[in-house]
Amino acid sequence: MGKAKLAQRARSPEFLVVLAGVLASLALWPLRGGLSAFPGVLYAATLVLYLAPGLLATRWFLGERFSGVAALPVAFVLSTGLFGMLGVPFLMAHSGLDLYLLVSGAVVAAFLLAAFVFALTRGRPVEMASGTGEGARRLLWLPFVASGAVLAYASRMRVPHSYNDLWVYLAYVREFLNTEALARFEPYFGNETGASRVRINGWLLEQAALSRVSGIDPIDLVLRYLNPTVVVLALLAAYALMRLLLKNEAAALVAGTVYALFFLLYLGPNIFTFGGEFITRAVEDKFTARFLFLPVSLCLAAAFLEGRKKRHLLFFGFVCWSVVAVHPVGLAIIGLCVTGFGLAHLAVKWRDPVVWRTVISLGAALLSILVLPLLFVVTTGEPLSAVLKGADINAHDPEVLANAVFVRPGWRRILLLGGGYYMMHPSLILNPVVAFAYLAGLPFLFWRVKTSLAARLLLGVLLLVTAVCFFPPLTTFVGDNVVLPGQIWRLAWPITLVAPLIVGWMAWEGARHAGIVLARRNWRPGLAPFLPLALVCVLMVAVSPAAGVAMNKVLATRSVPQAFAYPLDPAFRWMRDNIDEPAVVLAPDLENTIIPAHSAEANVASLRGNLILSILPALEERVPGEIERPQGALDMNRFFSGPSIPEAASILRRYEADYLFLKANTPLDGQLLDTPGFTPLDVPGERYSMYSVDRRGLPG
Repeated sequence: MGKAKLAQRARSPEFLVVLAGVLASLALWPLRGGLSAFPGVLYAATLVLYLAPGLLATRWFLGERFSGVAALPVAFVLSTGLFGMLGVPFLMAHSGLDLYLLVSGAVVAAFLLAAFVFALTRGRPVEMASGTGEGARRLLWLPFVASGAVLAYASRMRVPHSYNDLWVYLAYVREFLNTEALARFEPYFGNETGASRVRINGWLLEQAALSRVSGIDPIDLVLRYLNPTVVVLALLAAYALMRLLLKNEAAALVAGTVYALFFLLYLGPNIFTFGGEFITRAVEDKFTARFLFLPVSLCLAAAFLEGRKKRHLLFFGFVCWSVVAVHPVGLAIIGLCVTGFGLAHLAVKWRDPVVWRTVISLGAALLSILVLPLLFVVTTGEPLSAVLKGADINAHDPEVLANAVFVRPGWRRILLLGGGYYMMHPSLILNPVVAFAYLAGLPFLFWRVKTSLAARLLLGVLLLVTAVCFFPPLTTFVGDNVVLPGQIWRLAWPITLVAPLIVGWMAWEGARHAGIVLARRNWRPGLAPFLPLALVCVLMVAVSPAAGVAMNKVLATRSVPQAFAYPLDPAFRWMRDNIDEPAVVLAPDLENTIIPAHSAEANVASLRGNLILSILPALEERVPGEIERPQGALDMNRFFSGPSIPEAASILRRYEADYLFLKANTPLDGQLLDTPGFTPLDVPGERYSMYSVDRRGLPG
């Protein structure tokens, strides 16, 4: 092999991936000690190895559709799906994390070896194409990158509320890192998991593996590194979808920037705003399925319907199967969206038998995963919603899971109607951006539906999701028999994907037509390529005031007054480092959600029970006799509200408490200093006090 050809091989993407993999391996093992002070470097090295299989698969089989940065979200989804499915047998068999890491490492090594061979034999550098308007197109990356950077920074700085689901997931990740029997016991009470969804949740196992390989504490890993990564990749996934549909990078950048600005416009410190939900929950299993697996699956579906290549169909089927190892709701929203897309495609090309075969093939790939739930329905005679009620990862009473949505109007997730009917709360489609996508976007899409695959996809998704979520008879049937009423709002998630993208596409077309008018009138025609950039900049300026105010509120989540709970208080980390054998920590219900996320050895007495107590009367009125009262939360509330010493001792003995964790400088804190059986511990920080409990020495 000549030197010129060897140099050419060395510039191939495969060789670059292999080189990055080798450097990452060196950083994580021989050089790990010297790099321990730079966790960002260790995370980047871990991410390189994690992405390697997905990057190579995308390059080899999907490269003509996903090139450049558009390949990154596809690669992440493929790697996540691969390692997630790989982890399910280990979770089901209650194996250990070390064995899972060994097998996963072998998979990465096999991909890198194959890439090395490919680079030596067939590798070639990627040629960058250029065209007219190159400078204007490149400048469009600036607002897209800037918007993404702001959202990533917000996601890194946001501290989730103590009751947020993320702490429950982190507790499982911590458990996986410190057990020899994966998914056998849940982390809060030490009970067996039974039929819990955690036994097929490969995404949590992947997070534990990333933490072990990088050496970064799982809380730091998820909050400071992985969540911002998912946020950025989610924006790139929207960009990749629009680039594939519109065949125009500039148009995709405009649409992707509008998508990012949508989240910035509705940024907030809580999860009940679109932006607050995005920056806080993107890394959670169901939201990773929403923000990453959904747009990537739509990319693959569109690629197959357009090009009819079997490999696109195979990868689409793989994503459908693997998303279940992240969260089953991903399959539901993918199925809903692809069904709408397929119906719209058939409605336009119903005379073409090839189109029928293509759509049927796509449906077969989607429905293949439904064999398992269909077997459940056939063998048990129960609706699928029955197993969903009993397999919640958050350990809530199934009846609470099914009915809480009806008694929390502040959530604005469902609207209860007469006659037993209900539908998705209309606040979603009344949002100004979403409403504009309906009022102006529907005519825009209908005008293009015969000639544009993009219009058929966006229109089909928007119409079918709207029908399922906002047509009461259909919504009620789906909520009662297919999913749960409380999960209807999840089926509406695709609206917040396609609506901003429709608006972004309209913005691009408006700027493009304005440029055409300028060119026809010969009035500064050189400005025409820069009109999309000018429009996007105007939108950014318009969004900035609201986003700035919201960002300050997001940053304020890191500076909480001493009297309030703070999930990152150093006292929790003290438990991580000092509780080295199984123990029960008696603490307020709010703090109980956080403690097992920091310490795998600590169990608690309640889990988010106060959330149930706040709506208990309404729940008991809706389903009399069906709601299990959260006794642990009742006891914790009683204990920390100033009981008598004998009553407090009784509660401590009932839960076999080894430690007591409470707010510092409270009357109870002062009283315990002089009470037999309590030994104060020197925990860092001024927010909390902690005592070891000698139950034999308690009074009474």
